[in-house]
Amino acid sequence: DDEKVKEIITRMLKEIGNTKIDILKEEGMVRIVRKEDIKDMVSLEDKVIELEDNLFAQNRGSLYKAIVERIEKPVIEHILERTEGNQLKAARILGINRNTMRAKVRKLGINCAMYKQ
Repeated sequence: DDEKVKEIITRMLKEIGNTKIDILKEEGMVRIVRKEDIKDMVSLEDKVIELEDNLFAQNRGSLYKAIVERIEKPVIEHILERTEGNQLKAARILGINRNTMRAKVRKLGINCAMYKQ
């Protein structure tokens, strides 16, 4: 039971000092963070909102497109790195068609060969 695990680990961590524990159910992981580090943690939602704030003034009328353009390339590059440049595997992870993946790679000027090992 997650609550029992959390309780046991929390008791153990109290001996260490200022810590916080989260059980990430969807990932099956436990995250332990020192309380002084919590203020430095930022959620993905917070980062997207920060990006939107930065792009808002200069991209009125095309804000969605500007946000997608800023996020899409780094995400695709990261997945290609994980798949060692395999576009088919990357497309499956992203939930897009192989041809769509190839078109995005071309459009964004991504060199898949640099991820191959």
